[in-house]
Amino acid sequence: MQIDARGKTCPQPVVMAIKALRQLGEKNAADGGAGAAEELEVLVDERVAVENLGRLAASRGVTAAVTDEAGFWRVAFPPDAAAAEGPASAAGASAPALGDAVADGDVLPAGIACPAPAGTEALPSELPPTVVVGRNVLGRGNDELGAVLMKGVLYALSQRDEVPRRIIFFNSGAYLTSEGSDALEDIRELERRGTEILTCGTCLDYLGIKERLAVGGVTNLYLITEALMEPGKVVTL
Repeated sequence: MQIDARGKTCPQPVVMAIKALRQLGEKNAADGGAGAAEELEVLVDERVAVENLGRLAASRGVTAAVTDEAGFWRVAFPPDAAAAEGPASAAGASAPALGDAVADGDVLPAGIACPAPAGTEALPSELPPTVVVGRNVLGRGNDELGAVLMKGVLYALSQRDEVPRRIIFFNSGAYLTSEGSDALEDIRELERRGTEILTCGTCLDYLGIKERLAVGGVTNLYLITEALMEPGKVVTL
């Protein structure tokens, strides 16, 4: 299968690839292994798309082959990529139609990022902050009140003119990005507006809710540490 993602803005090429891999996986399953498994080929014209597609392949335990053509790149996923269960399928999320932007229910692998356009690089002091959320309630004391406050803060963040560049959820904060969370729509709105949403994989495993992840990608303590040490402000909720 080949999909043409040239001219598509980040993260659309990755979303298109996730959809196509899911279609191939469903086709292979329906065939019962009788037919030859297909590889996926994605055509892109931005280097960031090549890098993000490489991360998508790695999240499925395979390596994408990249060919530099005249004015674009050809990124090929081996047949095993369609059979592998990536973060999106593991969460049971439904992907959008090919070419759609990130939609409700999409779960992207950790590391998928859409940098600011060239020429708009900000100084560290001017970058939107990284927000870390270590609890599913805001403040200490009455947890019922704290849950109301946390939802209110996440809603307020989603409505600001400038949204955080990244929000990292860990410990009981992982409940906020999982099915059943009252804050899901606000977090999805943040993601639609460009905020990178990441949840600690160790925390999801420990709490037994990895299969319920409903927005954003899964990350680890190494990448969380790297994010915290990047230039710019870090805000803790």
